[in-house]
Amino acid sequence: MLNVMKFRGQVVFDIQKDKFKYLHREGVNTKNRVDIVDLNKRLNEAKKISFYNNAKIIFASCLLLGVVALLSTKF
Repeated sequence: MLNVMKFRGQVVFDIQKDKFKYLHREGVNTKNRVDIVDLNKRLNEAKKISFYNNAKIIFASCLLLGVVALLSTKF
């Protein structure tokens, strides 16, 4: 006889026992549609914020590097 042990966190997918309940949606089954204009607007805003953040980091790094170079030439 083989004793098969089930681990505590093990998940068994059995279609006959309807283990896929988390995939079923409650209520009206509607398609989720994305407004392309709103999506582009949010994407452009995120790109703009990312660009400004990168520019600030590059400027601060160059400024710090310049200060270090200036101090190293005086000593």
